[in-house]
Amino acid sequence: MKKNKFTDEDLMAFADKETKGEKAMDILSVLLQGDDEARELSARLDVFVDTRNALVNNLIKENK
Repeated sequence: MKKNKFTDEDLMAFADKETKGEKAMDILSVLLQGDDEARELSARLDVFVDTRNALVNNLIKENK
């Protein structure tokens, strides 16, 4: 089993724009490589972005 360079917690924080400094730059640099590792990381990150968007949309609907 391949070990991921970034934890799920790292990616959740990145999706929520809570990651700063070196960790954020590390994630961005991998994403910008455009290789298999970048595509895998992008797919993992998409899950957290989609989840975050769904939660926000549900909150907005509840408050209308």
